[in-house]
Amino acid sequence: MSLKRILPKEHGTWAMLLVPWAIGCGVARRLTGPDLLLLAAMLAFFLAHNQLLTWLRLRLVAASDSGTLGRARGLFLILAGAGGVAFLPLLALSGPTALLALGGIAGALVAVSLYLVYRRRDHGLAGQILAPAGLALSAPAAYSVARGALDRTAVALWALNVLFFLGAVLYVRLKIDALKRAPSLVAPTAKLRFAAPTLGIDLAILVAVLITLGFGSLSPWALLAFVPTTAQTLVGAARLDRPARLKRVGILATAHSIVFALLVVWLA
Repeated sequence: MSLKRILPKEHGTWAMLLVPWAIGCGVARRLTGPDLLLLAAMLAFFLAHNQLLTWLRLRLVAASDSGTLGRARGLFLILAGAGGVAFLPLLALSGPTALLALGGIAGALVAVSLYLVYRRRDHGLAGQILAPAGLALSAPAAYSVARGALDRTAVALWALNVLFFLGAVLYVRLKIDALKRAPSLVAPTAKLRFAAPTLGIDLAILVAVLITLGFGSLSPWALLAFVPTTAQTLVGAARLDRPARLKRVGILATAHSIVFALLVVWLA
């Protein structure tokens, strides 16, 4: 079985799933069997979701091969079953209330993602915002498994991760959009006008982070975890006339997400 059939093409989604889980465990100061069981279940469901989207995309193409459709459906069932095998004992070990509540939210977001694929809008801004909103649920899930309750800190950790990855998504979009207009983005005023919406949202994100930290009774020093990405956006806005190497942007985004996780766990 080829890994290409199982792994999602959007490599950034791995960070959106794993970094929040690591932060949830780190802030709770615990990593035991149930936490690893949660990770196994999330990975299986994550890969199953990818196969479900693949199956739907193939169904929407008139000339789709029945064999390819069958493989996608089969992989979805296998992976979803594997996720269930890991998830059911986790419910017994950690208590069902918090995990079932988060699972219900995740299920609703899966339905939205299917709708976006059906309407062929999954690669637009709505789909890119939906990814961090759904995958960052791994943070409150990990925290609640460790602490045994879905409290305000768990909700705050989800919001912090959504805000961080939302900023990362918007930065990548800014650099991609700038590729088409690089020759006209030489003057500082042109760069500022082009980057103004992204810079404005980044400022709003920082304000939202401060509010979130207060809501979750976390240290305001955790705001420093957003400094590297904010600096990257400012530098990137000043260099919009220079074509971005998307592979380099992706590598930096992964590095920033690791730094973000370490800083949040240390400072929050």
